Amino acid sequence: MTRVPWTKDFPDAFVNAPWASGDKRVATLSSHALYQSAKGERNLEAAIAIVDDLYSRECVLSLVDYVEGLGGRPKIVSPSCQPGDSNNALAIGYAEWLSHEFDWDVETEIFQQKTISRDKSPTWRRIANRCEFYGQIDKGASYVIVDDVITTGGTLADLRSFIHRKGGTVIAVSAIASREGRPQKIRLGDDIRADLERFYGNDLGRFCHDHLGFSHECFTDGEAYAVRGCSGYVDLGKKILRARDARHARRSA
Repeated sequence: MTRVPWTKDFPDAFVNAPWASGDKRVATLSSHALYQSAKGERNLEAAIAIVDDLYSRECVLSLVDYVEGLGGRPKIVSPSCQPGDSNNALAIGYAEWLSHEFDWDVETEIFQQKTISRDKSPTWRRIANRCEFYGQIDKGASYVIVDDVITTGGTLADLRSFIHRKGGTVIAVSAIASREGRPQKIRLGDDIRADLERFYGNDLGRFCHDHLGFSHECFTDGEAYAVRGCSGYVDLGKKILRARDARHARRSA
């Protein structure tokens, strides 16, 4: 299923805390005492406790104010696998925490296809290999996607596109953590899009569609900066191919 282009008013991702910090006084997701239980043992209570400790009042209130400003009552969805396919309960825990605090319903009928974990995958392996989802959505509903960590945002972009193609609407995304712990642009920015089009020329949309399954207009902001860092089409094609070969090698192993 191809990606859906971004709307110009799509907000930055609402982020609560940093993933890590050189300052040991700063509370981070990766250093939390319950991190392994939530991430590696699918302990939902541990995941909710982590959110209790790390949530940012500013982040959460900004998210609620934004959602309420659009009217209606959203559903929360996370890019989570079914039990037995993943040991990570962090995204589900964040969804349940928001549901308890603000009486938003959690979508329980959408799941991410089981694949090799992308958690420690380098940027190009994330760009070249799409996330796939399955399940039923509430057509016409507004959704807020939540995840444990946002990096390039590709997983969130793929889930957003799945929901839109099925008849729903994604109005915002949020994460427990990002690298810096600050709001993060996820939609493709106008400046980097224009820079890509100047650098690569008129064939960029077709090249991306042929090699990635979607136009460059569907990149996240982080993905676009990685693509701009290539020296040209040959370099871009090689990075995509190598990333796919690396993923196939890991799956075979």
